[in-house]
Amino acid sequence: MQTNRNVALLVLCMVVAGPAFRLSGQEKPQVAPPAKSDSYGEDEHGRKLRIQHREVSGTNFQIAGVDLAKSEEVLSQAARVLGKVTTVGSGDGAYSNREACYRSAEQNDSTYLIFGRGEVDSSFTLSSDSSAWKWKTPCKRSPWVTRSLATASGIHLGQTQEQVIAILGLPTRRSRNIQNGRDNLIYSLEANKKTDPRELARRLQQALKTNPDLNKYIFHRDNDSYVLVVDIHATFLTDALTNLTVSWSAQD
Repeated sequence: MQTNRNVALLVLCMVVAGPAFRLSGQEKPQVAPPAKSDSYGEDEHGRKLRIQHREVSGTNFQIAGVDLAKSEEVLSQAARVLGKVTTVGSGDGAYSNREACYRSAEQNDSTYLIFGRGEVDSSFTLSSDSSAWKWKTPCKRSPWVTRSLATASGIHLGQTQEQVIAILGLPTRRSRNIQNGRDNLIYSLEANKKTDPRELARRLQQALKTNPDLNKYIFHRDNDSYVLVVDIHATFLTDALTNLTVSWSAQD
């Protein structure tokens, strides 16, 4: 009788504890926990969004010889490294954007690499298919675009969520569609940065050429520092990375 009672208690414990373990497993990978340094903003639809105040390595902004953080304009870099293409534009003013599209030269490889230049940001999208390119303009085939293409930090198509998180850290938020096996990791990051002294000197020299009477106090107030804004969106299908979009901007 005592043995039966012990077995019953063990089964009861497993029933009670089981859901907790399953829930814990379902929540991985977790989002970054809220921090005092976090701030909040709104997206274009007015929804409140959390922003992490931290940085990721600059190697996450580099792919196929193009660097979003470089002073040279991103589409110019892409044209120089991957070849000139017809760019496509949309929007106007603060919402304007021009894009250049490249795809694998191999017939059986559906990898796409798209660069974008907005009013204040530069971006790239690495995709496993053509869904990221919304335009009728054909994409330029390039031998530099292959399924093994990766950011300088090591992110590439086919990686698992854990592998991407090992490089970028925990995401700001996450969405999941269990029915179709799709997961999205979203990183909304900001960091206050000091302008590189060489870049600051270059800007000052250029400004003095056009305005010899420049107020240097105002110049330094507006140029000595900036806010680095980074948005990264990683999409996974059955835990394999299918789309990576990285946006970088330096804002006053």
